[in-house]
Order: sequence, then C-alpha cells, then structure tokens
Amino acid sequence: MDMTQAVQSASSKADHVALAEHYEETAAEMQLKVDEHTKLLAQYQAKGYLYGKQADDLKAHCERLIHIYEKAVEENLSMAKMHRSM
Repeated sequence: MDMTQAVQSASSKADHVALAEHYEETAAEMQLKVDEHTKLLAQYQAKGYLYGKQADDLKAHCERLIHIYEKAVEENLSMAKMHRSM
C-alpha cells in the first residue's frame, strides 16, 4: 500500500478508519517482532557460552532491533489514534 497516496487522498471517515486499521495491523506485526527478538535475547543471555565470541554481538543486535521495533509500534499506534480522531 502506498501510504503517502492513501494519506493524501483520505477524505471520508471510512478512509481514516481504514488507515487506522492498517496502522494497527502494522503495529501488531511489529509487536510480534519485538516478542521474537526478546525471546532470542533471553536465549543469548542464558546460554551465551554456546555462541562464543559472537554472543555479545548477538545480544547487542537483538537489543537494537527490539528498540527499533518498539519505536515502530509506538509510531504506528500514534498514527492509528490520529486517524481514528479524524
């Protein structure tokens, strides 16, 4: 979906509801990624010895992805809220 075009052409309540639903679905997908990487991080922390020297890199990578996906969840929910209020 071309979000720029969809946002610019949204004129009715139904358009804004559809956009809000899209943002909520995207937020849910991003939350799944947060959950997935949180589980991986826990694995790397609990059994870092299995990953050798890469353990610290893997942990840092997961932490960064968790942060990025959490921010994406917040931003998508914010956009959904905004469109629901229009």
